[in-house]
Parts: sequence; structure tokens; C-alpha cells
Amino acid sequence: MLTKYLYIAGCIPFLVLGILHTVYTIADTYNPKKLIPYKSGVMGLMKESTLAITKETNMWRAWVGFNISHGIGILFFSATYLYLSTAYISVLESSLFFMSAAPIISLTYLVLSKKYWFSIPTIGSAIGLLCFVAGALAQVYA
Repeated sequence: MLTKYLYIAGCIPFLVLGILHTVYTIADTYNPKKLIPYKSGVMGLMKESTLAITKETNMWRAWVGFNISHGIGILFFSATYLYLSTAYISVLESSLFFMSAAPIISLTYLVLSKKYWFSIPTIGSAIGLLCFVAGALAQVYA
């Protein structure tokens, strides 16, 4: 039972971060304010520059697409584990794959956020990771 609640708790930071990231990015397509370069001229340069791999899009559109897909990926991760934790806890607890994937994915987000992002996703990833590790340990030692 402890595993269930720790895994649910581990989902919450990722769910919140995924929702905010997706909503902020979509809002930025209409009224850029959040996930945009601090220097206003950079966004203009991003809109003027294509990618080396293709001329079919520009850096700004790619940036927006990457951010939306990133937010959706975090939402999918957290929603999947929230669903497993609430509706199929026996499947989660009996699967080495599912029990270990959540801490591994959380650790990956923590490393990425520490190296490339900023403190809010780092804190959220750390909280999620700690909850998932505690949940896995609670299951192992139950």
C-alpha cells in the first residue's frame, strides 16, 4: 500500500511540470511570454533561421514543437504511472520493468534538468525521483 501512495506522489511533480510546460508553450505561440529567449532579438533570429537538417521549418517553429512534444512526453509518463498506481497497482508492484522504469526516467530528467534547464524542473524531478525510489524500496522490503 505504501508503494501505491509513494508512486502517486512521484507522479504529481511530473504531472504539474508537464501541464505547465505544455500550456506555457502553446500560450507562447499566441502571446510569447514564458518559454522564450530573454533577448527579444533572438526570437526574431530563430524565426529567420532554418535548421541545417531541413529548410522546411525554422528554429522558432522547431523550438515550439520540441517544447510541446517534451511536455506531452512528461504528461504521458506521469499519467501512465498515475494510472498504474491507482488502477493496476498489482501489475506495477509485480513488474520489475515498471517498478524500475519510473526511477530511471526520473533520474534521467533530473540529470537533464541539472545540466540543461533550471531549478524548478530540477526540484520537481528530484522530488519525483525520491518518491519513486522510496516506493520501489518499500515494495522490495514489504
